[in-house]
Amino acid sequence: MAKAARIVAASPAARHSNSSIRDRVASRLAKQILSGHYPQGALLPTEAALGAEFKVSRTALREAVRTLAAKGLVESRQRAGTRVRASEDWNRLDTDVLTWMGEIEPDLDFVKGLTEARQIIEPAAAEMAARRATSRNLAAIEEAYDAMCAAKLSDLDACARADVAFHVAILRASRNPVLANLGNVIGAALMNAFRLTTSASVNYRKTLAAHGEVFEAIRMRDATVARNRMQALLGIATEDLMRIADAGSAAPKRGGKRSA
Repeated sequence: MAKAARIVAASPAARHSNSSIRDRVASRLAKQILSGHYPQGALLPTEAALGAEFKVSRTALREAVRTLAAKGLVESRQRAGTRVRASEDWNRLDTDVLTWMGEIEPDLDFVKGLTEARQIIEPAAAEMAARRATSRNLAAIEEAYDAMCAAKLSDLDACARADVAFHVAILRASRNPVLANLGNVIGAALMNAFRLTTSASVNYRKTLAAHGEVFEAIRMRDATVARNRMQALLGIATEDLMRIADAGSAAPKRGGKRSA
């Protein structure tokens, strides 16, 4: 009777090491794609070339590519190689993709799209919050607003964190489970957007005042005014984005060829 083959399971440390290598390679490659280093439609270098660049095995590289394929960034075909997909196929609201986007220069086109989506969603959320917010919800909005007022304009991260907390608190105060979860998902995207708009704002006091007016309308349970004031607040963000574009200081488009 033949001896049964012994199967030795990988140790937890080995599994952790393999996943860490995969995650590191996936992160680096994703940021190269998101930044436009590898444009939409471009073929990635061969496995041998990428393996040499990242100093990893083909197995680790293939796992990283599978991770990116699952997020819509690339597609692999036998004998055709791995190609960068069109940006509209990218799952930009995936938590990993949002994290990678936060580690490179902001994509102005995506921020514009996010602002347009917010103009549809957030006024309705503010209106719902005025009707439904609990005392705990109101306290969270007020705490975030106070943090905005306390943050120094020179500290863009502090300003952005407080701004994100303010808007996420309003989404949660809507007491709508879909909107509440949306705040959790897009927090990283909002952080990038607020870094742009805060740095571009010509009158941060005006922006602070607009946030205070939204909070006051919600606190006073005036749903119509809350909706209108949120629309006005988002209008300021749109003006700031257009100022960046008009000044020519926007980051190059992602996933496509850089303009001259």
